[in-house]
Amino acid sequence: MDLIIDEIRNKEDSTRVQKAVQQPQQGQWTSWDTAIQRSLTWNDIPLRISFLIRSVYDLLPSNANLVRWGKKGDPTCLLCQGRQTTVHVLSSCKVALSQGRYTWRHNKVLQELASVISTAKGEIHPSSTSSTVFTTEGGVKKWLGGSITMNTHRKSLLVVFFSPLADGYFG
Repeated sequence: MDLIIDEIRNKEDSTRVQKAVQQPQQGQWTSWDTAIQRSLTWNDIPLRISFLIRSVYDLLPSNANLVRWGKKGDPTCLLCQGRQTTVHVLSSCKVALSQGRYTWRHNKVLQELASVISTAKGEIHPSSTSSTVFTTEGGVKKWLGGSITMNTHRKSLLVVFFSPLADGYFG
């Protein structure tokens, strides 16, 4: 039953992506995965550190802070109408969560980790047609095949690399 539900979800997701690609403004998110990676230079480091420090102390220009600083009159989030603080923007907006914005960001971090792990193991980087899954030890039981890497420091984290087989299935 779960396989049928997953297949229906995948089909619906595919239909949504096809529609989004045709919409110039609303479909911009479809190109995020293929965005050109920016190289980090020494000149970028102070800006990144500044962002990190300001985010920890809630000093980024969220609507709530802009109101506090007298730069704006309304502290509400444009997505959910809640109070827009730094924490709200980075992890608490229910609408952003339902739209998959946090999942996308989380998955990009995990893709980078998978690449680093693959390099450290002396493997070729997983191709764009392969799939990397981060799961718990119990969650991997539902996957068939694949290369499973156990993190020896934290046994509850598994990295599963899947490569497409000749018949189009991952294994």
